[in-house]
Amino acid sequence: MHVSPGAILSLLATIFAGVVFILMLNETISLGKGQAPLTNLIRSLVRAYPRLSYIVAVGIGMLLGHLFWP
Repeated sequence: MHVSPGAILSLLATIFAGVVFILMLNETISLGKGQAPLTNLIRSLVRAYPRLSYIVAVGIGMLLGHLFWP
């Protein structure tokens, strides 16, 4: 079985779109109920752990650079 970079990128894009959809759905439902949405927790975690956020961003950039670099 051979997995191409395009297939990996397509899978990552699909997962990303699914996560964004779930976050938007959670935000809509939470705001409708008058509760704090999950994105507030994510924002506070990113601000509490900036080094981890930086490492994750660099890792994603390295993966995408590896897939797109000729």
